[in-house]
Amino acid sequence: MGVVYRPAAPEDLEPALRIVQEAYNDLRSRHGLAANVGLRPPLFQRFCLAADPDGLWIAEAGGAPVGFGFAWMRQDFWYLAQLFVRPGTQAGGVGQGLLSRTLQVAERRGGAANRTLITMAYNTASQGLYIRNGLYPREPLLRLAAPAVVLEGRIASAGLDVVPIEPWPASRDWLGFLDEAVLGFRREDHHAFLLGGFAARALRIEHGGRSVGYAYISAEGHIGPLAVAPCADAAAVVTAAIRCALEGRPNQVSMVVPGQAERVLEAAAALGFRIEEPFVLLSAQPFGSWSNYLPSNPGFL
Repeated sequence: MGVVYRPAAPEDLEPALRIVQEAYNDLRSRHGLAANVGLRPPLFQRFCLAADPDGLWIAEAGGAPVGFGFAWMRQDFWYLAQLFVRPGTQAGGVGQGLLSRTLQVAERRGGAANRTLITMAYNTASQGLYIRNGLYPREPLLRLAAPAVVLEGRIASAGLDVVPIEPWPASRDWLGFLDEAVLGFRREDHHAFLLGGFAARALRIEHGGRSVGYAYISAEGHIGPLAVAPCADAAAVVTAAIRCALEGRPNQVSMVVPGQAERVLEAAAALGFRIEEPFVLLSAQPFGSWSNYLPSNPGFL
């Protein structure tokens, strides 16, 4: 199979996400999970393509797209958001070809202090690819979900105040400070993207007038990203976010919780959350305070 690699153009993004959907559902089916991954508009991909076109690549065979690689970089931190190859073409080195090209964005900027990604824990073939490229498993992540009707009967007040995040850029300083404390780098343009209408709700969580965290909530009731100040009670901050998610009357509430966030996992289990899907974070170097951060999803972090 002759494969051609080229930078992605805006018109490639919707076909690329169809490859993502097809490959993800195929993988889930092969591991006994429901093939229920839907197709969403490429909003974040368009945003990143406009900001940094070097990070998005298409693989083609016979003039048709067969793979999509998408990485973003903030400061000296490189993140692989998506790497998917159409089923039936996954053994031809296309994944390595796309990975090598997405890494070029780091090379053009003088290198990356760290490289990382999140993938499905059962995706052993991809983990082998990433390990061969110097990215190693660091942190288990669990997507949890609970029916809203169950949570409404169990959730209590966390004793914290919740207010909307100020419109961008008024919120730049405290969000950047919190990200640096928890993740080790700022991601200001990602906050600008979320605050520009991508998230249904954007929350500043306070205790005694002081910011102790932030949370974004989707219209479907998914919480994340969520960050907790190092000195704050992570379980209380997450509980406050769950209460706010329920105000939107979703069918369920979901979130991705790291294994190190023991108090959050304990509180979630008591509320009735159950594991929907396991993920794993891989990186070249350890980073982050994973008892204080809930990623949004594997593509956004």
